[in-house]
Amino acid sequence: MRLYEYEGKAMFQKCGIAIPRGVLVRTDREAQRAAIEIGKEVVIKSQILAGGRGKAGGIKTAETPENAAKIAQEMLGMELEGYKVNSLLVEEKLDIVNELYMGITVDDENGAPIAMISIEGGVEIEEVAKRKPGRIASNHINPLYDMRSYEAINLICQIGLTGEALLSASKILTRLYNVFTAYDARIVEINPLVMTSNGAMIAADARCEIDDNSLFRHPEWQDLRIQRIDNPWEREGVKAGVNYVDLDGDIALMANSAGVAMSLLDIIKDEGGHPACFLDTGGALSKERMKNGIALLLRKAKSDPRVKVILVYTSLVFSLPDTVAGGIIEAIKEVPADVPVMLISGGGEERRKQVHELLKDSGVKIWPSVEKGVREAIGIARQESRNGYIC
Repeated sequence: MRLYEYEGKAMFQKCGIAIPRGVLVRTDREAQRAAIEIGKEVVIKSQILAGGRGKAGGIKTAETPENAAKIAQEMLGMELEGYKVNSLLVEEKLDIVNELYMGITVDDENGAPIAMISIEGGVEIEEVAKRKPGRIASNHINPLYDMRSYEAINLICQIGLTGEALLSASKILTRLYNVFTAYDARIVEINPLVMTSNGAMIAADARCEIDDNSLFRHPEWQDLRIQRIDNPWEREGVKAGVNYVDLDGDIALMANSAGVAMSLLDIIKDEGGHPACFLDTGGALSKERMKNGIALLLRKAKSDPRVKVILVYTSLVFSLPDTVAGGIIEAIKEVPADVPVMLISGGGEERRKQVHELLKDSGVKIWPSVEKGVREAIGIARQESRNGYIC
């Protein structure tokens, strides 16, 4: 989950990292009042969940409160990088002497956090890595411990900082690591970390992404994550505890493994079919999650006439027959719909027979073969109209 700049800066401030004086606004009049309150030249920054704002015209300077109001009026409602601008951050303009880059992310290959710093701040770090790789210093951090002061100092020395600048930057880096661990982040970046004419170091920007898998520890972010999903079905998927991706085809697909679901998507496409969605319940399947997944697809089918059939794959190696069958039966009772529901069951023959017995009165058709099940689903989807039954 990516956070807005103002949210990231609030986290930084809580952990002792200096940020510019600023006010979040949503109207031009609020922008004018914010500029008056700040009392000096301001920078007006669009708040979107994407980078590249400066190049796209999403960051502008205002010399007067009246100018701030005019700029805010122009920026609010505009489209930037595929996002609508609904809010702006009005901040004091800093007297910048130098700009650094500072960031911490997860190095998946090495299984550890990695801290990076560069003397080339204010530009995309990927560009620096391509053009001037020698300007970036990095070091892995032992995830079992906090970042030590000497580790931060040793890293920052590599970009040539000395004296007070070295000590200030090292304190900020250790505090940035505290942000990274306290909020279960995947990435935290300050770009640029500016050095001002009075010797202060201030986080002029903030990029923070929280690990979705940790959101149960951060309920304040969980609700925000749901609110920020534009697609209503994908929003419902999060609420139901499943991974849902909306597509534009006619076969609603569900599986209890992301890998299997992706493979089924490929098979459906190879056979000439068109998936309507991708739903992954996760490997640890419960009856409740099974019911939630099927019910979501049934609601999708009722509201979207393009959906002609629901195709479900579950491995009976990892799921009990009564879990699978019970979830399907409860979903069909909860959300009656006139689309066929098909089940492809992988696993042992004995468990498949048990599922078949449990579902014999539900109308759900069971296929032991992926290929045959997919072809049958595609055949149903190609029919001109629905048959008005579940079979």
